Amino acid sequence: MTIGTGAQALAQSDTLLTDVTIVDVTEGTLTPNQSILIRDGLIVEVGPEIELDASATRIDGAGGYLIPGLWDSHVHIFSSATEPDTALPLYLINGVTGIRDMGALWPIAEQKALQARIETGEALGPRLVLSGAWVDASPGSWPGMFLADSPEDAREVVARVAAEGWAAVKAYSMLDEPTYLALAEAAHEARLPFVGHIPERVALGTAIAAGQNGMEHFGRIPMACSTDEARMLGDLRAAMAEGAPLERVFEIMAARNRIILETWDQCLCETVLARMAGARMHASPTLVVADFYLGNWPAPDTLRMQMIPAQVREAWGKPDFRLEAMTDEVRALASETIALDRRTFLMAHDAGVPILASTDASFANPYLFHGFSLLDELDLYVAIGLTPREALYTATVAPPRFFRLADQDGTIASGRRADLVLLTANPLEDLTTLRRPQAVITGGRVLDRADLDRIESSLLQRGQ
Repeated sequence: MTIGTGAQALAQSDTLLTDVTIVDVTEGTLTPNQSILIRDGLIVEVGPEIELDASATRIDGAGGYLIPGLWDSHVHIFSSATEPDTALPLYLINGVTGIRDMGALWPIAEQKALQARIETGEALGPRLVLSGAWVDASPGSWPGMFLADSPEDAREVVARVAAEGWAAVKAYSMLDEPTYLALAEAAHEARLPFVGHIPERVALGTAIAAGQNGMEHFGRIPMACSTDEARMLGDLRAAMAEGAPLERVFEIMAARNRIILETWDQCLCETVLARMAGARMHASPTLVVADFYLGNWPAPDTLRMQMIPAQVREAWGKPDFRLEAMTDEVRALASETIALDRRTFLMAHDAGVPILASTDASFANPYLFHGFSLLDELDLYVAIGLTPREALYTATVAPPRFFRLADQDGTIASGRRADLVLLTANPLEDLTTLRRPQAVITGGRVLDRADLDRIESSLLQRGQ
């Protein structure tokens, strides 16, 4: 694997970015004509006038708008041996300076080695949070998972996760309820965030009561807004207790879509969302995933497709097991189901459920693109009803605060990590400006527009 630095490291001298308008995403305000002094990867001073000697590297911001770097809070960059070679630059050219990986095929030691190379500047890429210690029932939904089939297994797994240095414990879909509850308890005792799927046999309310800190994907929220949630869970529990074949299990799960559409209740939903908000259970919606199931795929000649390795594009063009598993009824109801998800998402946001912008981008997930899909997700939030500022908040402020990063909180201030994006227009008015940043600063390293263009050209050449 070769991941080049791709840009000049500026650690040899102070870097002064001048004449920028700071965008405060937390307050929705603008502060023009500011300068930012960066040293050793951190912001050390912010103000209208900063005096430095001639040794400083000076960069003219030309009146552009400066925002904190974007985060994608649910990605998979380790699903193949060389995926980071493409994924990391794709994030940077799209202004994404932080990612949370949620499950990998690489050993944790190799993941941490790449993480360290990024932190030291040896490799160029976004900040990396390793939260992919996913725990599932046997035989596991994906290779390389931790497996737990009893409360005792769950406690042993959490001990291993803590010892290996993961950033969180991630629950997965097929855990039974006693094992799930033991997993939650052990994670809390280990002082590790407890995140992941709501298992298919566990009620959302149970997960809230168990203190799950973050839930991945969104479909279980509309299900919890159904007056028939208990029956749907009971049907699956009974079938699995009887040892039903997988085909029958998937059939029961697929039938939920119609039940939810017929029994979704707004008053119940308001109660569920109030509980989520009160518990500060963060949601990583990955709404953009729906485009895959709707067939909203980019044309082969689009820029993003041409930046993907040819063998990945070829694999994406082959029949996919997820699409083949869809029943005729699921296909017929897809548009209605997605519309209900989006209606419920807006209700969740309005109720105060914390949202972490996320995509599930991975070479293993066709047509979900590292970097590009995060901007698609934010555009989708605005189309659903969030303001541009509210959408930006989910990708700049909420993630580092949820991850409890000591040097990042989504503000541009002294002592904060220098992960920044310079734009030509005010993103609080229109997120389109995110599509072509004028500069991206990652860990204090400045990539100007010429650097970003060179990275794009390299990706296009490698994608041939």
